[in-house]
Amino acid sequence: MELDVLVIDDDEIFNLMANIMLRDLGITTQPKCFTSGQEALAFIRQSKKGISYLLFLDINMPTMSGWEVLDHLGAMPNHLDIHVVIVTSSIDRADKEKALDFKQVINFMTKPINREELSALKEHEKIAVFFPR
Repeated sequence: MELDVLVIDDDEIFNLMANIMLRDLGITTQPKCFTSGQEALAFIRQSKKGISYLLFLDINMPTMSGWEVLDHLGAMPNHLDIHVVIVTSSIDRADKEKALDFKQVINFMTKPINREELSALKEHEKIAVFFPR
């Protein structure tokens, strides 16, 4: 099984920083960055079978919000192979509670993200298999 890592955020500077951190921490050698939810969903829909996904998803984006992306992900046939980390500037407790109600969401991080939080993801029960010790 293969893990594709996607960063979905309309802020290109955040995407660049996340790309560097994810590679430095050994989470992926080639994160794929998207500035819209539509682009990321199209990519997932056209991917081959047998791939799991780890998405770093912003909630507040123009055109299609992170919430809408989550709704689409939940309806996909491979939804059990999609794991989402919400990454947002929102400090609203209601956003965190809402996010964690989605089965795909495995974590909620507030920007700026830090290396310790990212590194700890490798121990998460749903994706630890992709990071052998």
